[in-house]
Amino acid sequence: MNRMRYTDLTDESLVLLMKKGEPEAFAVIYRRYWRQLYGFAYQQLGVREDAEEVVHDVMESLWQNRVYSNIQNLKIYVFIAARNLVNKSIKAQMNLRKYLEFQLLQEVFENARVNEILTNEELSKAVDQAMKQMPEKTATVFRMSKLDELPVKKIALELGLTDKAVEYHITKSIKMLRQHLRHFYHEN
Repeated sequence: MNRMRYTDLTDESLVLLMKKGEPEAFAVIYRRYWRQLYGFAYQQLGVREDAEEVVHDVMESLWQNRVYSNIQNLKIYVFIAARNLVNKSIKAQMNLRKYLEFQLLQEVFENARVNEILTNEELSKAVDQAMKQMPEKTATVFRMSKLDELPVKKIALELGLTDKAVEYHITKSIKMLRQHLRHFYHEN
């Protein structure tokens, strides 16, 4: 078959040819879906490289598992695969953020000598001082995330930001808070 005929084929026909090891069928599938998958992943992740990685991983998995796959609807299959990879990426980023928060708390407690344990009021004042030094948007995101305990998606919706931007501000605020609390403990 020539290239023109492959592009005229339905998804079902392309999947059958791909299962038989036809690289041109896979190439047509790739060209047919890569842009839509990239747009979907970029919208969710907000980072070009991460979106490209999702598309690459979906397509690589599609080719490598072609013989064993039982694809009924190609479009649904690739979008579910992309959604799963996006969710995995977001979860990994959330775990990193939680780890950074844990690290911050560990540093706070390690740096406090037993006879210098802070009261809640002193710690609250230190956090307030740190927040005053943060850019306004970063402080707002920190307040909503850590003090009001709102989820990232709700913060993003309320502030008109992407989830990725909210994650950025949370990470930035944690770094600034860590830096400020280091000074705070050295002064006390």
